Amino acid sequence: MAAAVASVRAQTRPPEELLVVVDGDDHLTALVAARLPGERVEGLGRNQGVSVARTEGARRLGTDVVAFLDDDAEAEPTWLERLVEALQAPDVIGASGRSVPIWDAARPPWLPEEFLWTVGASYAGLPRRLARIRNIYGGCAALRRDVFLEVGGYDPGLGHRAGVSGGGEEAEFGLRAARRTGGTFAFHPGAVIHHHVPADRLTWRFYWDRCRSEGAQKVRLARLVQQEEAGTSSSRSQVSARGSALSDERAFALRMPAAAVRSLVTPGRRQRALGIVVGVLGVLVGMAGAALEGTTGGPSGAGRGAGRRAEATA
Repeated sequence: MAAAVASVRAQTRPPEELLVVVDGDDHLTALVAARLPGERVEGLGRNQGVSVARTEGARRLGTDVVAFLDDDAEAEPTWLERLVEALQAPDVIGASGRSVPIWDAARPPWLPEEFLWTVGASYAGLPRRLARIRNIYGGCAALRRDVFLEVGGYDPGLGHRAGVSGGGEEAEFGLRAARRTGGTFAFHPGAVIHHHVPADRLTWRFYWDRCRSEGAQKVRLARLVQQEEAGTSSSRSQVSARGSALSDERAFALRMPAAAVRSLVTPGRRQRALGIVVGVLGVLVGMAGAALEGTTGGPSGAGRGAGRRAEATA
């Protein structure tokens, strides 16, 4: 956390305000505040999840733009400068950058570049130059604060929180904000953070659970988008909404067979072909389980414990 805050303080474009939001109890807030003397540290009182932490952080700031940085990441000096560059176009609501992994243990030989998103890093297939994207990536992002809050921020029912592992909050917000404002999002590969990957995330168990959770979240996201459209749109537009909700995932899936073949024919990388197959299978299993929930009225599901977090909001 201290390294994350120090990296924000060292920006070529210094933040007007810096707030550390502690997604945990008062004891954790006191520990963080003691480690960061002179910094503004505020807690949520209990673990409420990353979506609540980031939205509440934005509410407590008074800046035009709000940037988010994970507590286990360090931003390069030009990170904020590049994110603000990407926001210059008037129709851009928010911007994201590139997350480079810091391996706290040896990277498994089976972990493919296409699935680095499972450990919070940028993955193969992202733009290599400034480009428009469907949604931002929460731990490395900047948003127009007024738009973010007017649209309602992140859905508190999505994203990592106690007892639940999985994303979906960025995609849901991106679709909701684009639909209500007509705006879009940008990706700037020059806005770089370095994100720690702990050893316990480098196991087959974590990889499988993360892929399965992501698959389930995508199905729930598509269902949520349909529900938001219900009553105000025709059935044709609801089908279109479902398609747009999963358009990025569909394009990603279509690239996987070729990626697996490339790994098989490349010496020293054949284990990554197995990683691709297992990852795709995990996503499909998660999607099937979530689809079954929708037909049986089952619970929304829970994954691995998310733990308590502290987020730097600049």
